[in-house]
Amino acid sequence: MKYRWSLVLPLTASLLSVTACSQVKKQLGLNRREPDEFAVMTRAPLEMPPSLTALPVPQPGMPRPQEVSPVVAAQTAILGQTATSTALESNAESSLLRKAGATETTPNIRALVNKESAEGAEDNRPVAKKLLGLVKKPSDEPATVVDAPAELQRLKTNKQAGQPVTHGDTPTYDD
Repeated sequence: MKYRWSLVLPLTASLLSVTACSQVKKQLGLNRREPDEFAVMTRAPLEMPPSLTALPVPQPGMPRPQEVSPVVAAQTAILGQTATSTALESNAESSLLRKAGATETTPNIRALVNKESAEGAEDNRPVAKKLLGLVKKPSDEPATVVDAPAELQRLKTNKQAGQPVTHGDTPTYDD
């Protein structure tokens, strides 16, 4: 009896720890797999032709004539209209597009954007600080190192004299 419990407990513990692993669960088929609802495509319903004698000859690989392409179906679902309808723009729309500058596009805009982004890549400041001019470029001024003992003495002297802590120059090491 003692021998049996010494075998059952470790075996049960090892089985429970193995089933906790996601890969083992997947390999044993214990995970649930839900279908991807976005990958489901509906097929057009079957129709009975008006005459069974004049059936077209099937051509392998050709799409069904009654099926709508997924792109057109998506446009219809999103826009609420058929994608094949081409409406002419009104005078108001064309005037708005002209005033917005939509008719005057630059043909090489991608090259221009790439050039501008390459030129601005050297400046690593945040955009808001670039626009507002809050931070100078690091190459504008050399860094200074504060002389800590002299700065402590200056702060003590200012405190004893009743001066603000900003009174006087901050002592630095000169290279």
